[in-house]
Amino acid sequence: MLISDTRIDDFKTDRKDIAPPLPMVMRLVPILFYLSLLFLVVVGSVASLHAKLSSDQRKNVIARIESLKSQIEQSKTQRASLENEISEALDLEAWVLASMPLQPLIMAIIRSMGPESEIVDLTLERDAETPSQLRLGLKLNSSSDKQLEDTLAAIKDLDYREFNPTQTRVQGNLDYKASLLWQDPRTVRETPESRAAREEVQP
Repeated sequence: MLISDTRIDDFKTDRKDIAPPLPMVMRLVPILFYLSLLFLVVVGSVASLHAKLSSDQRKNVIARIESLKSQIEQSKTQRASLENEISEALDLEAWVLASMPLQPLIMAIIRSMGPESEIVDLTLERDAETPSQLRLGLKLNSSSDKQLEDTLAAIKDLDYREFNPTQTRVQGNLDYKASLLWQDPRTVRETPESRAAREEVQP
């Protein structure tokens, strides 16, 4: 069917655009938005990684501090043990040095024993306030008093002088006790101990 050629009037009026098109630079806005999101993701990941590393490092530092505290306590314990050992060693050294002057006296007493005599008991005591003075306790299994005289003579040869002697015989044993005062033969000055000993010996 043919449409007849009719005239159609265009009533559209000429008018300008409502808004101009966006400039080209505004096309970068979405790109910058996605780049900023990517930047935030990267920065967050790096921050999270640094936080984890810092937390691990803090734990390691705390563990190291605890280990050092334990080592310090062990060192203190070992030091206290060493100080005790040093103190015991010094006490032993002092005892040995203090007993060295007594060794010749003990050897002289032992060597003065005759073949028929025997030492039942021997004690030597020294007072810390008067180290030059000894208390001798000697118990002999001997029937003769000559053995005691020989022993006292050997003691006197070592520059020891006796005072306050006591002599008793109990069950066949000769029990002798006395105080011994050592006098340095190189010293001519009279000491208070020797003066007291001399005054006690003299009637």
